[in-house]
Amino acid sequence: MDFFFYLTIIVGFSLIYYGYVKKSENDVKKKEIELEEKKIELEMKKLEFKSRE
Repeated sequence: MDFFFYLTIIVGFSLIYYGYVKKSENDVKKKEIELEEKKIELEMKKLEFKSRE
C-alpha cells in the first residue's frame, strides 16, 4: 500500500513539473513570435517612410 502511495505522489509531482516546464517553454516561444512580429512591423514602417520620400 505504501509503495503505491509514494509512486502516485512521485508521478503526480513529475506531471506537475513537466507541465510547468512546457508552459515556460511555450511562454518563451510566444515572446519570440511577438518580437518577430514587432520586427516585421518596424520594417514595414521603414519601407513606408522610404516610399513617401
